[in-house]
This record gives sequence, C-alpha cells and structure tokens, in this order.
Amino acid sequence: MKKTLAIILCALFLAPSTAFAMGSGDKFSDAQTGLTYTVYKPANTLGLGVSDFQLIPCQPGKESWVYAKYGGTKRYFEIMETMAGVKCSNPGLSKQLKNVVINGVNAKLYVYCDPTKPAAAKKCSTADIARVGGYLIFTNKAGKNLKRTEIQVQAIGGVTYAQLLLVAKSLKTVTASGKPAQMLPPVMIDPTTTPQVSVKLGNSVVFTVTDPENWSAQVVDATVATFIPGGNQGTYTTNPALKTLTIGITTVHITHGTDVFDIELTVTA
Repeated sequence: MKKTLAIILCALFLAPSTAFAMGSGDKFSDAQTGLTYTVYKPANTLGLGVSDFQLIPCQPGKESWVYAKYGGTKRYFEIMETMAGVKCSNPGLSKQLKNVVINGVNAKLYVYCDPTKPAAAKKCSTADIARVGGYLIFTNKAGKNLKRTEIQVQAIGGVTYAQLLLVAKSLKTVTASGKPAQMLPPVMIDPTTTPQVSVKLGNSVVFTVTDPENWSAQVVDATVATFIPGGNQGTYTTNPALKTLTIGITTVHITHGTDVFDIELTVTA
C-alpha cells in the first residue's frame, strides 16, 4: 500500500527548536535568539570564568532551559533559567530560610542542610551557605516582547551568602544575537490518509500513530528534512517525525511493517 505523507516529533513531546546565532561570542545572547522567555546574564561573576554553558531539554513540549556554571570543580556558582511556571530540574534536599529581595523581586532562599535531620537543620543559617551550599529562586521581570523567567542562582564550595546575593543582583537582560525564532505549532496528520503536506521552514509535521516505535522513513532529499524516530524515551514517548531544514520539496518513504507510504513534503519560507 502506498500513500503520501510527512513527519516529525509528537506534539506532546516536541520542544520548540532553538536557533543560535553562530560566532557572536556571547552564549547568553545566542541562547536568547531561540528562546521566548527572557535570558539573564550576570555582570558580577566573582572573578570566576564560565566553565560550562548548555541549553538542556526540559519537559515534553517546553522550551529548553539555560544552565551556566562559573568556576572550577570545587568553588563555583551556577545559574539555571527556565520559562516562568515551568519546572525543568529539582534542587536537592535543603532548608528554606527567610525570603530576600533581589532587585525588587521577592526571592526564596535555601541552604543545603538536610531537613530530614531536624536537629542539625535547625541550626543552619545563611552562614552555612559557604560550607554546604545554597541557592536563591525567583521569577524575574520579562524583557520587551518576551516572557518572564524563573531563575535559580546556586553557590557551592565556599561561595558565601553575600557573594550569592551579589551575583543574583547583577543579573541583566541580554540582546539576542540574531533574529528571534518564531515558534510555529506542529502540523499533525494521519500518515495513512494524508497524501501531501506543506509546512513552513522551522515547523514540524507530527504522525499521530499508536505504535511510534514501529515506523521508519527515508528522506529522498536529506537537505530538506531529516527523520527523527519515535518510541519510548524513558520518561516519555515520542511520535516519528521529520524536522524541516531548508526550503524545498522532497519525497519521504515511510515504512510501517510491510506497508510503505510515500509522502510529498513541501517546505516553504
């Protein structure tokens, strides 16, 4: 049996793709190019250089989160940024201290004292942050045409409470190094009934199938799109998918068991 269709990540899984402006020299500005929430960068780094910077996939359907580390393996601080209201990571066991104000925003303050040991945790204070580590969590204001950001600033290995505050208060918005990416909703189709599909560059076409791990595909013109297999990813399941790469027209040969479906995929500007 032959039919025409296209594919990409399941809408329940697909996080918007992040565009990077290459060669700008500022990873925070590059990250802002592809994110719809506001990216913040510290002006005060305590004299520590950036040792790690990543955009890490978040929960299904959400934008990636920003992770930056300044310092070495023993003494360092970390900055984690996500869209407000979205949880992408979980801190370890800690004791909450009295809230503080960061640039007019109320922030929750924690020290890494184990709350399951009440006697020891009761004695923990801001002075213990330099010893065991601690962090601030707060939701900052949004930049122009952007969304609000939840920020976690974490101190480890001798960074003091006062220094943690200095870093948090120095956070500033950045300017995107390229044109911000427009997030397009995925196009969902039934691969057994759809002969053709046309999407804009940067968009996705999702196969609504019940057994995603049993589908495969070959893109005739691999410069136009690429196939992403579906299946169980551990904590979530993805549908088979095509990620658009350039403007053009190509045929995609889809295989499901002994059935073959040919799709004409058109990618427009």
